[in-house]
Amino acid sequence: METSDLGNRSPMRPAGSDDGGERLSDRQRDFLLLNIFVLAQHGYIEKAGILAEALHALGDGSVHVQVARAVLRFLAGDWASALAVLEEIDRIAPIERFGDYQMTDAQRMRRYLKARCLKELGDDAGAKEVVDSYLRHGEAGAETD
Repeated sequence: METSDLGNRSPMRPAGSDDGGERLSDRQRDFLLLNIFVLAQHGYIEKAGILAEALHALGDGSVHVQVARAVLRFLAGDWASALAVLEEIDRIAPIERFGDYQMTDAQRMRRYLKARCLKELGDDAGAKEVVDSYLRHGEAGAETD
């Protein structure tokens, strides 16, 4: 986005947002997600969370933004809220399927976050169920010690 394109708008507001028009481009969203990642890596969880929530408030319901929201809430120790976002992600992009399948790294991370949230909230049975699913569909040929 060129500086001349900003006019009187804030750089955080997408062009056309005053009239409900354009959304952030994929490039703009990816730039903000990168900023969220860098902020979180440097320990600025609250600032990163504000950006992630702003993306969500702008109407970005993508899995990437939802995962960022869930991870940041998890890192803040807000287990119930992180779990709620993880359940929302499961509705958008379900992991569970019938038959044999392998989870991606992102799906395994989501299972870990969910199990840990459930455990922290005192739902040991729910956490065990998530871990069992994780183990059933883990990496093929994974070695055990």
